Amino acid sequence: MSITASRFLICTALLATAVLAGCSAGSTTGVLTGIDDACSGPLRPDSAHVWVVRGTTTVAHAQVPNGGTYRFVLAPGRYKVSNVNDLRGTPNALVVAGRTTNVNLPDQCV
Repeated sequence: MSITASRFLICTALLATAVLAGCSAGSTTGVLTGIDDACSGPLRPDSAHVWVVRGTTTVAHAQVPNGGTYRFVLAPGRYKVSNVNDLRGTPNALVVAGRTTNVNLPDQCV
């Protein structure tokens, strides 16, 4: 084998290794999950809404069974998560790439 062919094979192997390492470098999103217990009183609804807000923008919304689990895949950052339309006093969530953040939402009927 010539020196040129050997160099080509070595360069190709190094490039392939770099590409594969980049593919497994990690996730660019995180998961926000938790239990939504919107109301446990006698007028308990069948489902509840969960909103995820970043700044002043709603970035995710889902309707989930009351007392059920919600799950959102989000870009890393700080969010507010709520099961009511009013975000005052709602929990903050820090979403980290490759991690799961758990925020259980409180009973709003108490």
